[in-house]
Amino acid sequence: MRKWLALLALIFVLTAFPAQAQESVRIASLRVDVWPEFDRPAVLVIYHITLAADTSLPAVLNLRVPVQAMVNAVAVVDPSQGLLIADYNRTVAGDWATLTITTTTLEVQVEYYDALVKTGTSRQVVYEWPGDMAVEAFSVVFQNPAGAVNLSLDPAPASSQRDQYDLLNYVTDSVSLAVGETFTLTASYEKADDELSIASMPVEPAIPLEETSGQVAWNDVLPWILGGLGLVLIILGLLVLFGFLGGSGWRVGKSAKSRLARHSSREAKVAKESAQVYCNECGRRAQPGDQFCRSCGTRLRREE
Repeated sequence: MRKWLALLALIFVLTAFPAQAQESVRIASLRVDVWPEFDRPAVLVIYHITLAADTSLPAVLNLRVPVQAMVNAVAVVDPSQGLLIADYNRTVAGDWATLTITTTTLEVQVEYYDALVKTGTSRQVVYEWPGDMAVEAFSVVFQNPAGAVNLSLDPAPASSQRDQYDLLNYVTDSVSLAVGETFTLTASYEKADDELSIASMPVEPAIPLEETSGQVAWNDVLPWILGGLGLVLIILGLLVLFGFLGGSGWRVGKSAKSRLARHSSREAKVAKESAQVYCNECGRRAQPGDQFCRSCGTRLRREE
């Protein structure tokens, strides 16, 4: 009998310990981002969890999400390294799946995709917090999809603001939730197409090109490169032009001088021949090209 009592007591302790450990984890703040049709035809839900400052680390966090939800990422936020992927276990019970996360920091981020209800151009989103843990400051931020109109939110938002994607976000009042206290947000809107919000965002470099370290600003350098190439082409053109004219002039000058020299030589020879030819019979001077004396008809003799 004593053995059975001891076994039952051990089972009670083992089963009660997780509940006590869960109750000991308190959430100081929880912001829930609800982004329908952002980068998928579904609802992206992002938990930004900050545990109470007196939480003993490492801590085990049991977080329930809808059973149909597709977990995208579970991470812890390191002060020096930013988001670090964290391991987790997933168990299913009924309509909920429990994510068991062991965190070594006070900040945890969880992302999952939930179903989007679509009927023609009408859309409906229902988000529910199951109330597993107490939250000192709880709020929901609903992102209005690009192209969405006639948005209706319940409960009504307390304020609105634009995010880093220039999309309008509606923020609920920050409330305190006790263990077992749930919260439900219902949204409906009209959208004429299935285009995702991310498709309408321009792609821009994280750092302007002219300020990127170790890279050349081609917009500044390109005019100088083109100007230099143009100057080189002009110089080459002038060199070719003057070189052609110079060579051609030299050839023309040389040919003209050669022709002039030959012409002068022929004239000198003819003049010399004309000056030396006289008739042997009558002594009359012959004209250039005469073969016979114009006075007596005697054949002229020419000295070689």
